Amino acid sequence: MSKASVFALLFVAVAAALGVLLLLRGASAAEPTGDAAVIAQLRNAGSDLTKPHPVEFFMYFPTEAAAKRVADKLNSQGFTASVKPAASGGLPWHTFATRRLVPTVEAMVKLRAELTALCALEGGEYDGWGTPIVK
Repeated sequence: MSKASVFALLFVAVAAALGVLLLLRGASAAEPTGDAAVIAQLRNAGSDLTKPHPVEFFMYFPTEAAAKRVADKLNSQGFTASVKPAASGGLPWHTFATRRLVPTVEAMVKLRAELTALCALEGGEYDGWGTPIVK
């Protein structure tokens, strides 16, 4: 293969990769995902995102003891947390926690990481958050 052919092939490959990257970046910039999507929905619904919201967090565990350990830890960190049997589905125990806070993307991403790690230590799963609209 000649140098010109190798160069042309390399150019096409790089151009294709850049095209895919730009396409993916455009899609993610146009449509927020995860915590950013929830906050965008709150904003679009008229929620005042400068005010504290009563944010609810949902976690599921394989045992009542694991769910209670996480609830106790969250209660000691300023959350209000309780445990009850899960309504249905996968893991049988539900830890429900609330905390008043201003829901920024940064705050919610940080809390997602912390709660996901905490749940993993007990064999559980973090299942997201929600909050009512605050005017």
